[in-house]
Amino acid sequence: MAPVIDKLNKVKLWQKALVLVVLALALVAYFNYMQWKPLEQKILAAQMEYQELDRKYKEQKAVADDLQTFQQNTKKLEEDLRVALTQLPREKEIPTLLRDIYTLGRKSGVEFKTFQPGSESARKLYAEVPIKLSLVGSYHEVALFFDRIGKLSRIVNVADIEVTSSTGKDKDVTISVNCTATTFMFLGSGG
Repeated sequence: MAPVIDKLNKVKLWQKALVLVVLALALVAYFNYMQWKPLEQKILAAQMEYQELDRKYKEQKAVADDLQTFQQNTKKLEEDLRVALTQLPREKEIPTLLRDIYTLGRKSGVEFKTFQPGSESARKLYAEVPIKLSLVGSYHEVALFFDRIGKLSRIVNVADIEVTSSTGKDKDVTISVNCTATTFMFLGSGG
């Protein structure tokens, strides 16, 4: 052990100081990368989680503070949904709607030449159900029929209208109408 101490005594002071500084820096670097960095990452993750929880808390507190308004809005949305469902029948109500359209035509005085429901085409929340119609009647009968269709509680769009007129023996003008009446069916939850 004495030879080692003799060798250390022969090393110059500035070299001893340099070795001491290098060892101190190595110790600090080790402590920084092995201890502080993981702790810093945990602190950052905890801060982000705290901010997210604080944001959720503030949102929920705002709802709780305004619970009565929230409940009123919920009731209004439920009422709006109920009204929308009366305008968009579910699948089991489509035959009734088709029967209603046919009955309206007969009451209006038009004669159906073709009444052909088509295949439905699905969208995201609803499906379109086209009905090919070919009908004959006077101008007023056809207009009354379309007016009554427009007053149905359910949504029915009439498109692709082709009108031709003809004069009968008694000089009565009748018109023939080919069109597509499209109704809509609700496919959302519970449909």
